[in-house]
Amino acid sequence: MYAQPFIVFEGPDGAGKTTLARKVADALEPRALQYLSRRQVSTVSEYTAKLMNPMAQMLWHSGDATDLPDHFWAHLQASWFAAHSEQVVAPALSDGPVLVDGWYYKLASRLAGQGWTDCEIDQLFAKVRVPDHVIMLRVEPEQLWERRSQDLRPAELGMHGSYAELGKESFIDYQGRGLVRLDGLAHRHGWTIVEVAAGESEDETVQRLVSVVDTFLDQHGTSPEAIASYTWPHVDHSLRDAVDRQLSRSLSDRDASGVIGEFEARFADFVGARHAIAFSSGTAALHAMCVAAGLTEGDEIIAPAYTFFATATPFAYEGVKVVFADADRFGNIDPVRLPELVSERTRAVVVTHMWGNPCDMTAIEGFCRARGLLLLEDCSHAHFASWQGRRVGGIGHMAAFSTNQKAITTGEGGVLVTNNDQYRDLALLHGHYNKRCFKEIDSSRPYYPYALTGMGLKSRATTMGAAIGIDQLDKASSIESRRREVIDAFATVLKDNPVVSPVVVDPQNGQHGLYVMGLRFHPEAASLSIDEFVNRLTASGGDFDIPGSTAVIAGEPLFRRPNRTAPWGEPHPAALIDFPGAQAFIGSFFKTPLWGFPGDDAAVAHQLSVLARTAAEVTR
Repeated sequence: MYAQPFIVFEGPDGAGKTTLARKVADALEPRALQYLSRRQVSTVSEYTAKLMNPMAQMLWHSGDATDLPDHFWAHLQASWFAAHSEQVVAPALSDGPVLVDGWYYKLASRLAGQGWTDCEIDQLFAKVRVPDHVIMLRVEPEQLWERRSQDLRPAELGMHGSYAELGKESFIDYQGRGLVRLDGLAHRHGWTIVEVAAGESEDETVQRLVSVVDTFLDQHGTSPEAIASYTWPHVDHSLRDAVDRQLSRSLSDRDASGVIGEFEARFADFVGARHAIAFSSGTAALHAMCVAAGLTEGDEIIAPAYTFFATATPFAYEGVKVVFADADRFGNIDPVRLPELVSERTRAVVVTHMWGNPCDMTAIEGFCRARGLLLLEDCSHAHFASWQGRRVGGIGHMAAFSTNQKAITTGEGGVLVTNNDQYRDLALLHGHYNKRCFKEIDSSRPYYPYALTGMGLKSRATTMGAAIGIDQLDKASSIESRRREVIDAFATVLKDNPVVSPVVVDPQNGQHGLYVMGLRFHPEAASLSIDEFVNRLTASGGDFDIPGSTAVIAGEPLFRRPNRTAPWGEPHPAALIDFPGAQAFIGSFFKTPLWGFPGDDAAVAHQLSVLARTAAEVTR
């Protein structure tokens, strides 16, 4: 059980980790911070201590023993830190926070320099405890030379000596390359970096480190529960101010002259569309899209077999027959399957850009154009996605976005976007009526007489939601930037990992929409099933899950009703239709949130650490 924070100082040879760790621990003695040497032998078992003593002798007092291969020393260090984790660090954490003067990361950087992959290094150190916080003492190679030039051994270069002579040039070259690799580890794991400037006194450095460690002890614990779970949106002062202002302004807008109109204009600009209409939910926006398209009973629409059910349910509600297409390797509708699904009643194709990955819109758009079919987009997962330079939502005739817990949120809501004036008017009539329709629809239009009543429904967005949405759109650039950084971090950590890989579209084709981080499990490389793997991630405090409500929806009763007015009783029997592409995707897919707000570094680092460590533990 984790009881107290485990903190590590890391940095290049000569950075002063040991001295600084001792002095920081002394300064924070009132907080019960314990300094532990990375060379400490067992504190709980006399027999284990005897075994660890010769290991320590070999590792730190072997002089210039270069006749043993580097793999020997790498595995010896992995064994050392595994023993140190359980025999030294773990017992101490029962009594208070622990500070260690270096961990296995410097060795990992050396192994990377020798050509070891991240996955191989992760596997080597899979049994070693991961610190809760790492503080990197970043010292430039020239400074290190000034400190260490009179006291160097060949063992300090490479694993066991890469240079015949320890001249300044070779030393700075080696340390410079090592520093680049340590910088990469710091980025990968979300470390705190403390720059140690030339001329800075030891006392000044200690003072700064005491402040950093003290903050960690105040704000961060070691248990997974202590790391903030994913919540969205990030509630800050600007969001609170936006809601407070709207409380004084209006709780309900009857037309687009207030905050709802402002939000719609901003969202249309965000997507790059002429029109945007806000609705109470993404499902309501999809329903409006169906009605505006003129789809009705007797018509058919091709939809993805694998999706969240609301992509297709509004069409079924209106009596449109939904014909389901199998999925490709991203869980998206497979354009190869479309020709076999067309009939004389087919009027449209609706696609979902699943989990943020854009569909192959080149193929799908070409297919629809050649057959005179409407192309509709469900962009609920794909606010920031694009395909071959074109923003999704503006490729089809109409698109619907969900804005509940998505990358751009209004709390609960949805938006329909289109470049077509008539579709826009008809969607307006579907959910907005009276003053707004009288004001915005041309009186010469044949449907203008319906302005007062609309089409009989009301599904307007709330003013509070619109105010939240505007605040979100103000932050869209920073949200996108941070979430792309997180995706890149997952790509870096999972590079060459045999067990898990990111589910992200090839950047040469498109950009991810930044809803969640999709991950693919490779069972052939693992010693357990995907369910067992995700359970292990969760038990380690990770926020990972296998989607539950997103599945193959073709067999749902709603899609088997004989017509829209049939009694709500037993539907037609389910047809035996196989969707091998969708089933293959479902069997290997799991996901984790994409953070995207200030202060999320610890949570992201924890997710990456849990994922990489667990994958290494279960690799065959």
